[in-house]
Order: sequence, then C-alpha cells, then structure tokens
Amino acid sequence: MKVAPEQNVGLQVRAAREGNCGRLGCACGLPIGERFVLWAVRQWQHDCALPTEGSALHGGFKVAGLLNALPDFAIAMDALFFGARRALQVHLPTCSQVSPDEATIVALCGLAQGDHDGPLGASLGALMEPAASRVATERLKRFAVTLAHAGLRLAPPAGEAGALIN
Repeated sequence: MKVAPEQNVGLQVRAAREGNCGRLGCACGLPIGERFVLWAVRQWQHDCALPTEGSALHGGFKVAGLLNALPDFAIAMDALFFGARRALQVHLPTCSQVSPDEATIVALCGLAQGDHDGPLGASLGALMEPAASRVATERLKRFAVTLAHAGLRLAPPAGEAGALIN
C-alpha cells in the first residue's frame, strides 16, 4: 500500500498529537514504563558509578516513588553490563533514538515483569555469561515487579507478546 504525501502529513500530525514524532526508533512513542526503564539504563551507564543520594538516578527513582527498586536495578545493570559477551550500545540520556541494545534491555524487563522465565533466561543466556545471567534474571524480576506494583506496566497483556518494543 502506497501512502500519498498528503496522507503522510496527516499521519505525522496525528503522531505528534499522540506524543509520537513519527521517526523510526524514537523514544517519544514509548509507553511511560518503557521510557522510565530506558532513562534509568542510560543514566546508570552515563553515571558509571553506584547511584548515591544526590545523583540523577537516585533522584529519579525517588521522585517516581521507586527508591526501593534502585538496588535491584543497579545490581541487574552491573550483572548485565559486566557479564555481557560484548559491549552494549547505550546512548546518552538526552538522545531521542533507541539503540537495539536499549530496546533489548527494555524488552527483557517486560519479559521479567510478565513472568516469562523461559524466554527471559534464554535471552539473557545468549547475551551474557552464565553466572551473570542468573544474577541479572533474579534482579530484573524484582525490579520489574516493583515497577508493576507502582503502575508501570512493561509486559503486554496476555496474547500480545509482540507488543514489546524489541
């Protein structure tokens, strides 16, 4: 199906109204829960240190009422990044584009929240060394469950497994 130029303009206007700029791979179209995870991953990578009081990551989790999830998140990120079989591409916090690795991390959190242990374990097993994979699995699950209790749903409703961003 070919889209006429005037139809494309209409799609862009509608996307902008819905908070989505229409650019392929842009973070602006992500649901709020996925945006929070993306921001947290980027901030964790950017800070390159444990999140302490006064850091942007600590402040963001505190404002979101998720300070109790910060230790699980930090441990999961340590395991993920230090146990990965290759360097993961994470953009600066201000970048609007989502890298494939960032999309994968957000999707992994969705699998953890949706209690999809098989796909979560298999995905982490392919991405990481086995010992780190076990730690990341446990901590991602705790982090994702805390997000769900706070109302930040990452997992698609039953039957919509393709709704994850990756």
